[in-house]
Amino acid sequence: MRLKIILIFFLFFSSTSFSQLLFEDEASIRGLTALTGYDGNGLSFVDYNNDGLDDITLPTGNDETLKFYKNLNGFFVEDRVLTPPINYKTRSVSWVDFDNDGDRDLFVVSDVEGSKLFRQDAGFLFVDVTVSSGLFTDAIGTYSVSWGDINNDGCLDLFYSNQTLNSLVTNYLFQSNCDGTFTNITATAGLSQDARLTFGASFFDYNNDGFQDIYVINDKNGSNLLYENNGDSTFTDVSSQTSTGIVVDAMSVTIDDYNSDGFFDIYITNTPSDVATPTLGSILLKNVNGQYFEDVSSSSGTLLDGWCWGSNFFDADNDMDLDLYVSCIYTLPGERQSYGFYQNDTFEVFSEPTNIGFINNDIESHGSVIGDVNNDGKVDIAVINNGSIAPNLWINKAENGNNYLNISLEGTTSNKDGIGSKIEISINGVKQYRYVINGEGYISQNSFKEIFGIGTNTIVDYVKVYWLSGTIDTLFNVSANQTLKIVEGNNVLSNSNSEILEDLIIFPNPTSDNLSFKSKNTIETIAIYNMLGQEVSRLSPNNVNATVDMTNLCTGAYFVKVSIQGATKTVRVIKQ
Repeated sequence: MRLKIILIFFLFFSSTSFSQLLFEDEASIRGLTALTGYDGNGLSFVDYNNDGLDDITLPTGNDETLKFYKNLNGFFVEDRVLTPPINYKTRSVSWVDFDNDGDRDLFVVSDVEGSKLFRQDAGFLFVDVTVSSGLFTDAIGTYSVSWGDINNDGCLDLFYSNQTLNSLVTNYLFQSNCDGTFTNITATAGLSQDARLTFGASFFDYNNDGFQDIYVINDKNGSNLLYENNGDSTFTDVSSQTSTGIVVDAMSVTIDDYNSDGFFDIYITNTPSDVATPTLGSILLKNVNGQYFEDVSSSSGTLLDGWCWGSNFFDADNDMDLDLYVSCIYTLPGERQSYGFYQNDTFEVFSEPTNIGFINNDIESHGSVIGDVNNDGKVDIAVINNGSIAPNLWINKAENGNNYLNISLEGTTSNKDGIGSKIEISINGVKQYRYVINGEGYISQNSFKEIFGIGTNTIVDYVKVYWLSGTIDTLFNVSANQTLKIVEGNNVLSNSNSEILEDLIIFPNPTSDNLSFKSKNTIETIAIYNMLGQEVSRLSPNNVNATVDMTNLCTGAYFVKVSIQGATKTVRVIKQ
C-alpha cells in the first residue's frame, strides 16, 4: 500500500512539473501557411504597423513574393506591403525606425539581387531610399544586417554581414549621418578588411561601459571577432584577450544574460562534432564581469551536437530565468536532434525536459524568432523551414499561474526603437536584465517587446531603463500582467529645486584623470556609479569647488550624482 501511494505521488509530481511547459504548432490554424520556396532563410517577428501585435515577415526564394503576415488578434492574414512586390530570392529582413519618425522602415536583404532600404512614409507607404541613403545597390553576398548606435547620437548605424571568400568584398560598417544618409567607415573604424563567411553580427555592450561593441560570427573561414567600442567611432579587436575569437562553423549569435549577473552572454550554434572545424557542438560563452568569456557549454548542459541554426533565450515558463530554444536540421531518427530545448534550473545549469510538446518538430529548420502572438505574456516561437515545408508557430501553452511584465520602449534622445537599451527589473532583490538588439539568432529579428517572467509575484519593485543617451528611467511598484510602454525621459528621478543646479559645472568630460566641479552653492555630496548602478566613489566636499580623482577607474561610462542643498543632478561622464 505504501509503495502504491509513493508511486501515485511520483506520477502526480512528474505530471505536474511537466505540465508547466507545453508548445503546440498552430501555424496552420492561425493562417501562417506560406511555402518559402528556398532554404537557409531567417525571419522577423516584429510589429511593423504599430498596432501593438507582433507581425511575421518571411523571406522567400525566386518567383516567390516576399511574405508579410499581419497579426489580427492572434491570427495572421497575408498583407500587401510593398508595391511592386519583391519576387526574387531574399535571405532576411529587418524592421527598424532608422529615421526616428515614429514608424518602422524595412531593410530587405538579398545575397543575389542586392539589398534595399525602404522608408515608411505616412499612409503605410514605402519608398526605396537605398540609393539616396548612400548604401550598396549591388549584390555583395549579404545574408543579414544589424542595427546599432556606435556613438550614442540617437541615429542608428548599420553592419552588413556578407558571405564571401577570395573577394574584395568584406563585412561593412555604415555610420548614420543623422540626415537619412550613411557613410562607409569600415576602414577608419578599425574593422577587418578580410573576406569572411559571415552569417551575422550583434551590437551589444559586453563590458557595460555605455558603448555598443560588435560581435561577428564566421562560418569556417577565420575566427569570430569581438570589437570593443572605443567611444570615438573606432573599435579595437579584443577577441584574443576575451576568449571570444573561437574558430567554429558559426550559424547564429544570440545575446542575453542567462545567469542574471548584469553582463550579457553569447550563444553560438554550430555543426556536428564530426563536421565542425574545430570547435565541437554549439557554444555558450559566459561573460565574466565584462573582462572575458568562459566556455560553459558542457558544464551548463547546453552542448548540442547537431546541425544547428537559430537560437533564442527566453523565459518559457515565466519563472524568472531564461530558457533556451535551438532550431536544427533533422537528419535521421536517433542520429541528430531536430531541435533543442533547455530549461534553466539554477541560473548556471540547464536540463532537457520531456513531454513539453514540440510534436512533429523533426524537420529542416533554420531561422527561429520569439514574440507574443496573442499578447498573453507567454513567449511564442516562429520557425522558418526549408522551401517545401510550411513554417512552425509554436504557441506557448504553459499553465502554471506565473505572471509576466511586457516592456516596450520609445526613445526620444536615443533612437526611437530603444536599440542598445538595457532593462533591469528587481523583485525582492532578485534582478533580471534584457538588452534591446536588432540582428540576432540566425539572420533573424525578435519582437521589440521584452517579456519578463515574474513568477507568482504581482508587483515588480522597480524597472530601470538605461538608454544609450545616458538617461535612466526608473519606475517603482509596477503591477504584473501588463504591457508597459516606457518613453525616454518621462520617469527620470529628479528634484524640483532645479534652479539650485543651474550653475553647476562639471568638467572636463570626457576625462582621463581628474573631474572638476564648480557651483555657486555648496556641493554636499558627489557619488559615482558604474553602468551596473554600483557605487565606485563618494566624496563630501561641503564646498563650492571639488575635484574627483578618476585615474584608478576603468575606462568607460559612469554616472555622477551631485547633491546641492537637497537637489540632485545626475550626469553621464566618460573616463578615457
